[in-house]
Order: sequence, then C-alpha cells, then structure tokens
Amino acid sequence: MTGVASPAEKAPCSKKKSERKCVSKEEYKQLSSIMGVMNNLRKQGTLCDVTLVVQGKHFPAHRVVLAAASHFFSLMFTTRMMESMSPEVELRNAEPEIIALLIEFIYTARISVNSSNVQSLLDAANQYQIEPVKKMCVEFLKGQIDATNCLGISALAECMDCPELKAAVEDFIQLHFTEVYKLDEFLQLDVTQLTYILHQDKLTVRAEAQIYDAAVRWLKYDVCNRQQYIVEVLGCVRFPLVSKTFLSKTVQAEPLIQDNPQCLKMVISGMRYHLLSLEDREDLGESSRPRRKKHDYRIALFGGSQPQSCRYFNPKVFYVWTDIRCPFEKRRDATAVFWDNVVYILGGSQLFPIKRMDCYNVLKDSWYSKLGPPTPRDSLAACAAQGKIYTSGGSEVGSSALDLFECYDTRTESWQVKPSMLMARCSHGSVEANGLIYVCGGTVGNNVSGRVLNNCEVYDPSTQQWRELCGMREARKNHGLVVVNNRIYAVGGQGAIGGLDSVEYYDIAINEWRTTAAMPWRGVTVKCAAVGDVIYVLAGFQGVGRLGNVLEYHSDTDRWVTCNKVRAFPVTSCLICVVDTCGLQTCYRVP
Repeated sequence: MTGVASPAEKAPCSKKKSERKCVSKEEYKQLSSIMGVMNNLRKQGTLCDVTLVVQGKHFPAHRVVLAAASHFFSLMFTTRMMESMSPEVELRNAEPEIIALLIEFIYTARISVNSSNVQSLLDAANQYQIEPVKKMCVEFLKGQIDATNCLGISALAECMDCPELKAAVEDFIQLHFTEVYKLDEFLQLDVTQLTYILHQDKLTVRAEAQIYDAAVRWLKYDVCNRQQYIVEVLGCVRFPLVSKTFLSKTVQAEPLIQDNPQCLKMVISGMRYHLLSLEDREDLGESSRPRRKKHDYRIALFGGSQPQSCRYFNPKVFYVWTDIRCPFEKRRDATAVFWDNVVYILGGSQLFPIKRMDCYNVLKDSWYSKLGPPTPRDSLAACAAQGKIYTSGGSEVGSSALDLFECYDTRTESWQVKPSMLMARCSHGSVEANGLIYVCGGTVGNNVSGRVLNNCEVYDPSTQQWRELCGMREARKNHGLVVVNNRIYAVGGQGAIGGLDSVEYYDIAINEWRTTAAMPWRGVTVKCAAVGDVIYVLAGFQGVGRLGNVLEYHSDTDRWVTCNKVRAFPVTSCLICVVDTCGLQTCYRVP
C-alpha cells in the first residue's frame, strides 16, 4: 500500500473554472518541487539543523519540516524543551527502519505499508502523531482482518487508540463469531474481553446454543482458574433462546452447571420460558432478546409430480445444484413453505386430495409426516409468519375454488380454521410481509375454465380480519409472488388469453401496483423465489415447452439477466421455497 499526500487546497480565485484548475496544478507542482529540493538537501545533509538518533543511527533533518508534519515534533521544537536547541535528538524505543520510512514520508508524502511493517509503523505514527500514516496503517489492517487475526488486531486497535479500526474488527467478530470462537486465540481472552463479546446483540449465530458452546469452551480451557467466572460467563447466554431439547439433553447434563446452583437457576428459567405460549411470554430484557441470525439461504425445489427430482439452488454459487433426498409420494398442485429449519409440503392430490403433510428437516436431512390441513385440497397457497403456517384457497380435485383459510401452529402442532377470505380462489399466490398475510390473483370457479383474477386482499392475524387491496394491473394465476424490500412482486403466470411476461409490484406503503421490466420469457406457470434484492425464476412452463435457463431479476436496477450457463429446474410442476441451510454440513454436487 502506498500513500500520497493530498495536493494543497485551492486558493481563493475569481477566475474561470478552467483557469482555477490550471492554477491549482501549478501550485501543486510548485509545492512538490520545493519539497523535492528539501528532500535532496536532507539527503546531502545541507541546511539540516537537527539529527534524529535511533539506536546509534543518525538521520539529519530540518526542524521546520518535522514540526510541520508532526504535532509531536512541533511541540518539541517550538517550546522551551531542551531538544528545541539540541543539535541531536535521541528517539528511544524506536526502530531505525521505521523512522527512516517516516522521515521519507514527511518529505515525499510516499510510504510503503505492508504486513511486515504495519504494526511498527502504526506504533510510531501514533507516538509521533503523524496522522496520515496512522490512517494508512488503519486502512491496511482493515483489509487484512480475518478470523485468525481479528482478536489480535482488536487488541492492537485498543492499545493504539484507533476507534475506527476497533469498530471494523468488532463488526467482523460479530458477523463471523461462529468461526472466531472455535480458534485458539479466542481461548486466550480475559474474562472482561470475553463477556464483552458474548453480550453483543449483533453476534451472528444460527442458534443461541453456539453462544453457550463458546462460553463452555472458554471455561474448560483452564477450568481450575476460570471456574470462579462461571456465573458471569454463562450469564451472557440467553437461555430462553436455547431450544428445549438442547437445554434438557446437553445443558442440564454439563457438570459445570450441575455443581452450580446459580447456573441451574438460569437454565430452569430458560425451560420455564419455553413452557409459556407465544402470547404469554413476557419480555425478560436482554436474556430473551434475539441476536442477529447467521443465514445461508438456498432455494429448495421439490419435484411434485416427480419426487425423485429435488434439489437446492445456491444463489451465492449459482452454477451449483445439490441433491435433496426426497422420499415423499407424487403430489399434483401442492405447495411448500419453510419455517424454523423445516419445509412443510401441504395439499396436492393424486386421484384424491392428500391429507398428510410431509415435513423435511433441512439440517437433519430427515423426513416425517404430520396431519395436513383440515380440508384436503390442491391448488392452494401457503406462507409462514410467527411460527404459524397459513393456507388459503384451493379446490377439491377439479371442483370450484374455495375461500378457506386455515392456520397450523408449529409449536402446538395443531390446525385452526380462520375467517374465510373475501373471495374464493385457487392457483393464486400468498406471501407474508410485516406480519400480514397477502393473497393475490388466482382463479375463481373451476381451475381450468374459471375467471382469472387480479383481486388482492390482506389478512391481519392480530385482528383476524380481511380487507381488500388495490387490484393488480393484470389478472394472473400460477404466477410467482415474492417479497423484496417491502414490495410484493407478481411475476408472469397465465392471464385471460395466455402466458404473461409482465411483472408488477405492489407498493405496500401506498397501496398501489406498478409495472417493472418484463421477463425475457413468457410462461403460463412461473416458479420463482427471492433472495436479497434478486428474484430467481428457476422453473416454468410455456404451454408448449419449459423454461430453458435460469432468469435473474435485479430489483435495484430493474434488469433481467438470462443465466445462459445455468439450466432451469427440469420439473415445471415443482414446489419452491427459500430455506436457511446454515448449519447444514454435507451437500452433494449434481453433475
């Protein structure tokens, strides 16, 4: 890294802009020329009025130049200190090579910062108050931060009084905590440093159990000397956020906790919290305040009519598809929704509606079944909010659309029938946004020949009431419906006279639909999902053919991109949902 001092500020001038630029360049050239002459004089030892002595090595210089660049030297040479008149000034505890670099920078505004000298340069720049060099060192170190050195750089920032570097390191530790706490450097922290980190709300973890694991690892590293801190350290763990299973099977069995009544009390408090309903759980302050979650989003596609074909699509590495083990039976016109590590596959039919709900635990790679919606049906829609799965509409194997609305509580594993929608519909879309349930489009009457809808409505779980919204600009069914940045996007689908390439979004704040860039493909069925600011169309059917390549819509630029090297999912009747695979250990690449 090489730093160059900024040119002198432009002097006030009433001339034209082009003339001012010319004058500024001349000023800079003049100043550079003067400093070049001064540097040559320094190298020749000419007109030098002070010599810096470092470990027996001598560095001639000019007091006025040193004073202009360093507040340290300015005080030394402009006050009545002995050094102000001394021909030689000894700099104790300094390194000759580093002082040489600093003097060169003072005269030339150029310096090379690298991993070998950055710590010494930062120390010297801090001591001699040469701010530009200090800033360059800080910027260099910010670019070097990783899991193996972040705690060391944090200690250095603290010692050197570099708040900007300290803040950058803290951001890194919070974002990459699950990597940092597993390294030996973490185990060397003192109790004050440890508890400061563990208390942070912004620690990015998959689950609070990882905070517990970090605390116990630190305690057991030197259990004889650290056992005195067990209450203080485990007090950083938010036990109400730890799962019931982990509390009962792992935490309660830990000898460190079994032998400490205060720690046992914390664990029991966490267990009691889980026994309360979501509505009855009181705010326990910091101990029940969620931390920032670590996420690894992928898009899961389940074969539907071809259950053996199920895969993950990774948006971060979009050319990689990975297999999902998928033993469930064929389902036509079903839906899938993800909540708390589990994919729920609901509805659908073969010859008759399927009553069972298939569940896939993403982290455990395990399948099991639960009781499905009270009214089995196909062509329904579903979404999740606050631990509950809401299913809407659908039809009973070719019958007319239904206005049914039902709710599955994932905690109690029970179904409830909720107030019916304002309009019966099937083959529609449903999403959650800001705690509300939105349903858009679909068809009323028979799924084959019924009228296609542009109608939209929203359900508020707190009041259990529906209200009608502004209708979409185009009626559509079998479309994609996703939420991006507080906007609900309706993508393609089938209109009154065929497939659509149109895309529109609902602005929640103003209750209005607006058009966006059209897809570079027209489909009567669209399977899409959103991760971050991007909508991915991964499968679809045109009526005479299926989508060939994955499509990406970048909402920030309103642009569609065709990923020519990435083939779309081959099953157009697939089920699709975004899942969080953080904690998933093994994936197998599909050729």
